Amino acid sequence: MTYKPPSFEPTRDEMLKIIKENIIPTDKKEVVSIQDSLGRISASELKAEYSLPNMPVSSFDGISVRFEDFKNGIPDTSSWKEDAEYKFSNTGVAISPEYDTVIAIEEVSFDARGSIKISSRPESLGEGVGKVGNQMTEGEILLLEGEKITPSHIGILASAGFTALSVYAKPIITFIPTGDELIPLGVKVPPGKNVESNGRMLEAYIKEWGGIPILYPIVPDDTELLKNTILKALIHSDLVLVCAGSSKGKKDITMDVLEEIGNILVRELGHGPGKHCSLTMTGDKPIIGLPGPAKGAELTAGYYVRAALAFMNHQEYPRLEIVNAILTKDIKGTWIDFIFPIYLYYEDGKYYAKPVEAMGKTKMEGFRASNGKFYCEKGKEIKAGEIIPVELN
Repeated sequence: MTYKPPSFEPTRDEMLKIIKENIIPTDKKEVVSIQDSLGRISASELKAEYSLPNMPVSSFDGISVRFEDFKNGIPDTSSWKEDAEYKFSNTGVAISPEYDTVIAIEEVSFDARGSIKISSRPESLGEGVGKVGNQMTEGEILLLEGEKITPSHIGILASAGFTALSVYAKPIITFIPTGDELIPLGVKVPPGKNVESNGRMLEAYIKEWGGIPILYPIVPDDTELLKNTILKALIHSDLVLVCAGSSKGKKDITMDVLEEIGNILVRELGHGPGKHCSLTMTGDKPIIGLPGPAKGAELTAGYYVRAALAFMNHQEYPRLEIVNAILTKDIKGTWIDFIFPIYLYYEDGKYYAKPVEAMGKTKMEGFRASNGKFYCEKGKEIKAGEIIPVELN
């Protein structure tokens, strides 16, 4: 491979902007049942076809009465009969047309002879009565086009009688692992080899982010084979991920292949970990090159693959959950922007951010040691005691 130094190394925000400018939201649609719609993106606006309730209903358990009987205060109810002067009402159940007001059951009692006693009078006509359409009005917009469907949506749509709805089809994301040093999961690891694990990690993330993952077999360090594999993947994919082979090693051939088949917009990032992450466009199809090391692959995928999926799904980039915390130890910026792992904790009414030393830790030790991260601009020094924004993992 021939290493070409990048002329532009975007920061995280710059990379997200580039991705958004080049991603085309999907126009493919499908119909799914309401029970399978959770997390999907609505492809059309839905309106209520009727009002609910469609009759006046009791707002709580009690008795329905005529407000006219209370115009001079609490009446003598010693001779009142059920289904004549009053009727028991249950929450959400329609009241009979001859009644117009509801008194809470807590205000009602019965004496030894079974005569009804009412302890307080209603203040206004219609008190305790739910009006027609106070839950749903005919013609009301229940779901917007491009809206992500939540459990609350499902409940409302079910009450509106919808059993199925049109949603945007999930983008298909193909993952291509590369490298002679990799072996597939389930094979005994020989000396000098590594298990290809990024694929399973990305498969889970892609599902979580609203895509359909396709995992290709490991592609060895062969230029022609990698080229043909990527071209094949582009036919059926909305986004292709090529993992590894984009650094400066002798067998790092990915960038040569991408240059041959597409337009490389970003060769390298201006931040680490995951500096060797790239973006290439082949027609209107994006190819994101991910770094081989698991930490860099996970970090960059969490920003850029997730962003690409959001934009394809007619969504904005997910808002980062940030906690402002007191730094416990100095942080010294590096020659590029750097994302430091952080352990965030709460003590004496304040949040504290403790930098985590990643060197010398196994993958699992590093995973358990941090619960957040801090994006530090290159060359910047932050002193202990300063407030920093910690992004939650």
